[in-house]
Amino acid sequence: MNTPGWLADALANPGITDICLNGTSGAFVDRGQGLEPLGSGVWQEDTMRTWVLEQISRAGKTWDARYPFTDATLSSGHRLHVAFPPLAQQGILISLRRLPGAAPERSQGSVRWGSSPHYGMLVEAVSRGDSVLVSGATGSGKTTLASDLLECVPSAERILALEDTPELSPRHPHFVSLTSRPPNADGFGEVTLRVLLKQALRMRPDRIILGECRGAEVLDLLQALNTGHRGTLATLHANSPRDALRRVELLCLLAAGGAVPSSAIRELLAVGVQWVVQVKRMGARREITELWRVEGREGDTLIMRPIQNAHSPSLQLHALTR
Repeated sequence: MNTPGWLADALANPGITDICLNGTSGAFVDRGQGLEPLGSGVWQEDTMRTWVLEQISRAGKTWDARYPFTDATLSSGHRLHVAFPPLAQQGILISLRRLPGAAPERSQGSVRWGSSPHYGMLVEAVSRGDSVLVSGATGSGKTTLASDLLECVPSAERILALEDTPELSPRHPHFVSLTSRPPNADGFGEVTLRVLLKQALRMRPDRIILGECRGAEVLDLLQALNTGHRGTLATLHANSPRDALRRVELLCLLAAGGAVPSSAIRELLAVGVQWVVQVKRMGARREITELWRVEGREGDTLIMRPIQNAHSPSLQLHALTR
């Protein structure tokens, strides 16, 4: 079926970053100042369900009543998340987010982040093969910054990204992506990010990129960074750079099931990760608010240094301890 005119207009509008459809009761859009109602966004439940099933089918995804959620990427360049009844009491809940590169005229990273004195340092770091963690809240610009930084990777290098839903879209001549897959209705066919990472190591990658740190694959990635691979870039949800490293440590401890001590994980972090950058949404803008350098490890303490600006880095050292 055709996309309703009001939704097609919202999808085509580069000024709209998010579209939230709360069943048949209403639609909301974010133009950079928070969600506001879209008065024309009304349709019937059967029409909405038909449109959703058509979109996820085109994306090669399926939906099953045993797991009434699905993620997909639309041809318009939007990430689609759907929650179905009965878990969604108001009806089908649709969340659409414009991904980097979805706009017809995508601005260059140097223009988008030019106001931050830290962006140039990150470009240099990624170009020479340093590993960077991009931390922030939902919608803060993590994926946008990651895509922009990946464009700084030398064109002769092969970038292999691992994602749950395709979101990264750098303009790089040798960028490829593998996408995980949930189990089917019978509980079979699941392909996790951890499985994809093992396959990626056999695909001659120069850079392995993790779309989002959220599970056991983080431990495998840190081990890869300590066994000859370099220059990874990963995003994760955290309130600060120190919280980001704490969360990575926790994910690794959970993945190891207590078999690996915290000191060993901190050693992997100290050697494998060089930078942690924090991004935040400021109204309609996304900004780089903090940049920290991982300086190494002393005993069980991971040492970090905040960079105050691009020309006069702070000499103050901070310890990541329990």
